[in-house]
Amino acid sequence: MSKLLQTVVVVSAVVLPIFGSHAAISQERQGCYMVNPRGVLQDLSEICPTPSFVVQESTPEGLGTGDIQVTLRWATSDDLDLEVTDPSGNIVAYYNRQVPSGGQLDVDANAACSGTTTQPIENIFWPVSQAPTGSYSIRVNLFTRCAGGSAEIPFEVTLLTRGETQTLTGTVSDQSLTASFPFSLD
Repeated sequence: MSKLLQTVVVVSAVVLPIFGSHAAISQERQGCYMVNPRGVLQDLSEICPTPSFVVQESTPEGLGTGDIQVTLRWATSDDLDLEVTDPSGNIVAYYNRQVPSGGQLDVDANAACSGTTTQPIENIFWPVSQAPTGSYSIRVNLFTRCAGGSAEIPFEVTLLTRGETQTLTGTVSDQSLTASFPFSLD
């Protein structure tokens, strides 16, 4: 067994009984953390091993999460848009930031090519106990190119549904402006 895995097993065996065990929650934070019994995020970096590489954190703090969280990431300054259609046919998107079922868009990157970044994120979520059961659809749209070019734009969508995470990938281009992914919440 590798030293890193041995260290994680030992740290888990020592730390979990001290702080208690909790269900995982979605977080966009790099490092070694756990939630204590009071629900406070504890930094465990002093007792965790240092990784041999560091992934640059590219997400803003405070992305909304809950029963459903859909997060779009891509690596160009272009304006891609994320949309999620709920079981009633309501669409959460930049032009309709909140719907009656509780879905809301809280992050809209590179909107109208203003304040662009090459590590953009868009995020749509339904708070805990608000998402209706049924069929949903995720749609990624190439709204506009902010820096010219014509190459395909690869993207990644992280779909969190009641604690289960899926990673969906695709591309959009001038020839194929949208990509769609259905999912269900039981």
